Amino acid sequence: MANYAIFDEQFYIASYPWVKPAIDAGVIKSGLEHFQKYGQAAGLTKVSRYFDESTYLADNPEIAPFVRTVNPNAPFATGLDHFIQYGYEQGRSQVSPEYDEAFYVANNRDLLPFIQNGTFKNGYQHFIQFGIKDGRFGTSFLESDYLQKNRDIVPFVNSGALKTGREHYFKFGSSDPSRSATFVGTSGNDIITGSGVGNAELIGVEIGVEPHYGARLYESDGSNEFDTLIGGIGRDKFVLGEYQAFARNVSLRGVQYYIGPGFATIRNFTKGQDSIELLVDSSDQLLVFPINNNRDLAIQRKGYPTFENGVSVPSTSPFDTIGVIEGGGNLSLNLSPGSGFTRLLT
Repeated sequence: MANYAIFDEQFYIASYPWVKPAIDAGVIKSGLEHFQKYGQAAGLTKVSRYFDESTYLADNPEIAPFVRTVNPNAPFATGLDHFIQYGYEQGRSQVSPEYDEAFYVANNRDLLPFIQNGTFKNGYQHFIQFGIKDGRFGTSFLESDYLQKNRDIVPFVNSGALKTGREHYFKFGSSDPSRSATFVGTSGNDIITGSGVGNAELIGVEIGVEPHYGARLYESDGSNEFDTLIGGIGRDKFVLGEYQAFARNVSLRGVQYYIGPGFATIRNFTKGQDSIELLVDSSDQLLVFPINNNRDLAIQRKGYPTFENGVSVPSTSPFDTIGVIEGGGNLSLNLSPGSGFTRLLT
């Protein structure tokens, strides 16, 4: 039985503007009715920001022989036709570059019981039905952050000219030095890669977004996480601690990542270009030294940090490794001035 859960009325009409006059004239009631009666059989495929015809066929190659765009005598008009009739209910989730099933499930672990008991066949079904409305994001690209920083592209996303801010970034923004992007991880072990010629922010821990204000919320602190943060060709900022909004009142609190077991491995760090953000109020709280036969550089913080009324409380516990720069054994890093207790190693 066909399932049209992915159908996005606004996006469909924006993609096929000639449908709207028929709706206005009362010939059809909606874009969905047009698609069901005419568009699906005619091979129209732009029904959702989170379905891409070429991706579906490339990542599900066994379907291609049954699609008329490949085989004129095939039973399905398009890959989308197959997905609506069978693929969605089969739990296929490799459907778009704008959605990563492994990331979404890892970033929303509260969904696991509902996937296991069959309420949802996969994370994608939850994302389509609820996640999009809740402001959850489908890939490691922090969509809401990019749209906030690049207001000029919001009208193009709203109109459907662009599916998402992520699509804009990888098509155009990544080659524009004035654009910046943030890539985030989950509460597990992640590999996060920067991209673009501008500024890229890499955060290995799990980050959420406050639904009303769009502020960041930390959802893991890196404890027992072993993340790998890989810089690109632009100016990368590797985040090992920062100020973040806390809960719905959007008050600020300092969050130091990788307390205790766990740390971030930093690759492709370029001296004089890249930086490492962390939460310290003085260089006395840090120890930076070569390891692994002087090949790599370890970054340690003295003790497990605590904050009382916004003031850092010294600790006498042992140094704790929070980061390792691969190939950085010969680097000497400088602690730069920052805002509050946030400092940059450069």
